[in-house]
Amino acid sequence: MRYKWQLNTKGIFLIFSIVLPCSSYADNARDWQNVPDDINILFGYYENINSNTSLDSSLPVDNASVDADLYIIRYARSFDLGGHTAGIQLIQPVAHLRASLDGSPVLDDTHTNQGMGDSQLALIYNLFGAPALNSQDFRLWTPEMFLTSAIWVTAPTGDYDKTKALNIGGNRWVIKPELAFGYPVGPFWVEVNPMVTFYQDNDDYLGSHHLAQRPLYAAEGHFSFTFNPALWISLDSTFSQGGETRIDGSLQDNKQQNVVLGASLGFMLTPQFGGAVAYTDTTHEESGSPDISTWMFRMQYAW
Repeated sequence: MRYKWQLNTKGIFLIFSIVLPCSSYADNARDWQNVPDDINILFGYYENINSNTSLDSSLPVDNASVDADLYIIRYARSFDLGGHTAGIQLIQPVAHLRASLDGSPVLDDTHTNQGMGDSQLALIYNLFGAPALNSQDFRLWTPEMFLTSAIWVTAPTGDYDKTKALNIGGNRWVIKPELAFGYPVGPFWVEVNPMVTFYQDNDDYLGSHHLAQRPLYAAEGHFSFTFNPALWISLDSTFSQGGETRIDGSLQDNKQQNVVLGASLGFMLTPQFGGAVAYTDTTHEESGSPDISTWMFRMQYAW
């Protein structure tokens, strides 16, 4: 009974998923657990990112060194769709970017940029294990194994300068289908999220060059433990592969393969108000792959 209460109240604010928004985002542990119908959740994030990419982490840049402060507002709402929990999310990042490219003719010194990132829309639908329930029935429901689907659409709304190799916006549409599988074992949760990301071509890459990118495949895993109704921790991992690029039709021999490991902590201050802290770091990457470390701080309120 203790764990059922904890998961039900946590579900009020841990809804569906997050990527670090933009293409750099990744889901956090327990983000996909069920919630009652007609719940609104407002998230606020701060992330400090050190990497060899712009905010579009699927596109590393040779000799790049990037330090970014990322601020994110994210709104989510749940609803009943055919007896299953469904949802919609809107995400808007704002970033402050400090970057340098050693020896680059495009950026041969330190560069500072700030502005809006690409907007995201997510549509979520549970396939099984997360029935649509009102708040009263949800309190009596016992969490179970689930499988949820989602599709993320990133629009090219962010700030982009075609004369620069590192930008806040990506200047291309991105579509990412994703599945989220979760299984509770007493106080533990095991979660696995496979996904594939498809990229529109960018016809204004470094001037008038044409950038194309093959799909990027990834899988995330989370193993979390509940201490009490208001506190849990998780070990997190991500493996990604693919995403080779073409510039003006020429393959760049930069197929990616990397492993990211991390840990996170989630907490409740009230049944509606809570937060999370997470750290991730790239532990293995092939040449041409992203090398990223990220601190994430999140607060959220549900009503």
